[in-house]
Amino acid sequence: MIEHNDIAITKIISAACRDFMAFRGFHNFEFKDGINSIVGGNASGKSSLIALIRQALSPQISSHRGSRWGGDYSGISLVELKFMARGKMHYLRRVIQDSDHTTDLHLYIGEGEDVEFLRDGEVVTYLTKLKPLLIFDDFQSSRREFYYHLDRSAVSANPPFSKSIEMIDEVNRLLPVTNCPVKKIMKSGNDVMAEYEDRLVHLNTLAGGQIKTVYVLSKILTLLSGMKERDLSRVILIDEMELGLDRSTIKGLNEAIKQISTEHDCQFMMTSRFVNGRVNPITVSRFRMHNYYKTQTTPGKNKSIQSLIRKYINQVNIKWKP
Repeated sequence: MIEHNDIAITKIISAACRDFMAFRGFHNFEFKDGINSIVGGNASGKSSLIALIRQALSPQISSHRGSRWGGDYSGISLVELKFMARGKMHYLRRVIQDSDHTTDLHLYIGEGEDVEFLRDGEVVTYLTKLKPLLIFDDFQSSRREFYYHLDRSAVSANPPFSKSIEMIDEVNRLLPVTNCPVKKIMKSGNDVMAEYEDRLVHLNTLAGGQIKTVYVLSKILTLLSGMKERDLSRVILIDEMELGLDRSTIKGLNEAIKQISTEHDCQFMMTSRFVNGRVNPITVSRFRMHNYYKTQTTPGKNKSIQSLIRKYINQVNIKWKP
């Protein structure tokens, strides 16, 4: 008998949608083993593709969050997902009405004559049995964990991974792959120090990009250790990791994550603004006019600018090229 959260997803094969969030019309995305880089400019649909995967697998039939840009759409969306679990192909189809309310759920398990078909409530029950994906979408907000910070009750200086010598050893093993100027990190009492330019400095004195390299590696490795212990789904979704990093640092982090995916036999979906040097790039290029320009009613100069922008967007087929 399958208990709650007892089925691990080993791989996502493809995702498709029609009129979902940033995507107009029908779109289909094929994924490979290892790293998949979701590449595009601002508002092109990178985060929408991550959200598509999350919402497709959600056991909630109404999230009350609004799944589209602005959350004010009253039409119908379709999301589809193909994934592997328990050694079988799973094909999931979800119809969403009024932004976030699921009205129809189909799930086919297996292929050929042995296929099993579930619908609506049966699908919801099955989705509650899936072990969760690992999701990273808060790298920026969590950077504070690497700095001294004062709240109303205490001063904190220790990054969460500093209590684990094994984790520090894993980070040090991967740091050379990233080409980060930090040679290694080490624990000193209650602090974490970094060997940087032949000097030993406190981790919180490093520049943002350097400290974030250490932070991203440690957070991924920390959660991967939990994935191994609890046999979680082997798919990792990473959104907005690259904010505040230069291209050289991003390239180094991608090399380290590529090595991690091989060693831990897991699949990564990572958003990126750059295509050069990315592994298995999947380009999304849906240009959208931000709601600000559609709804602003300020008279005078702004109104003229809005009119010109609308005219330009309506007449020109804009395609973002990374």
